[in-house]
Amino acid sequence: MQDLENQIAAVISKTKVHKDAFAIPGLIKILQTELQKGPGEDMSPEELVLLFVEKASDALSNSPIYSDALTREFYRCVLDAADSARIPRANLLEDLLFQTLRRPPDPEKSKRKKHKDARSRILHAALEEFSDKGFHACTIDSIAERAGIAKGTVYRYFSTKEGLFNALKESTITEFVELARQDLSREEDILKIIESVIRMYLSFFEKNSAFFKVIIQEHKEFGREFSEKFISELILGLPGLKRRCWKASRSGRLKQMNYFTVFYGIIGFLNGVIQKWLHDGAESSLLAEIETVKEVLFYGFVVPSEKI
Repeated sequence: MQDLENQIAAVISKTKVHKDAFAIPGLIKILQTELQKGPGEDMSPEELVLLFVEKASDALSNSPIYSDALTREFYRCVLDAADSARIPRANLLEDLLFQTLRRPPDPEKSKRKKHKDARSRILHAALEEFSDKGFHACTIDSIAERAGIAKGTVYRYFSTKEGLFNALKESTITEFVELARQDLSREEDILKIIESVIRMYLSFFEKNSAFFKVIIQEHKEFGREFSEKFISELILGLPGLKRRCWKASRSGRLKQMNYFTVFYGIIGFLNGVIQKWLHDGAESSLLAEIETVKEVLFYGFVVPSEKI
């Protein structure tokens, strides 16, 4: 029991507020490990899941990363894990509902919401300021003015402009990864997943083109950093992706190869397209390149011939 609580606490304590969703894979991994070990003679699998949810929910509700959206996603992932362990949802839903209803109101909830709202306003204002003026012309004063809050409040969350800029980069990556993960988690067809990744990746860069220009000017390694985060936190965290690649290979839709290398290649190619687009002034739509990108990635650019 204590070991379970310690594992849960360790995952939550290592999760930053602006990366709250990344606590869920760690928590679910704990649950899956416990289910694989077996609950023991005095506890059924259903009771183990309910105990885990109770301990994790209590730990989440008492942490800075708590939010209704996070809790909802946590419950959804717990039910998915129960499905994988062949535990009928009907055996869990009623008790989970009762468990939720009997939990007392959280007096700290409004304080945490206020904290997250203030931080969100600062990041949003900083995004606009950096995009409009560039890194060097932007100041903490101008960000505070745009956010409509006192300069001291900004310093309460970010001690320097560089720290705010780095937090904004992390927040941007997190926003994109979580958006993509939610949209792709239910898709089964691997080619549709790849096509969706291409579309979402290009759309996101197009939507935030002004800020990405600033980032690339200030941080030359950002493209590689973004790619690595994207692959490690989305591709590796996407439920059942290996299984879908294997299924597509067995059916003859995909060649048998290292899918991790393939995704790195896809993202590298997209980064090249984006770099050229930014260099050309980002005046056209990146989405106009999708058909060309798909053609090259899916089929290559050399016309097949009998002689090489």
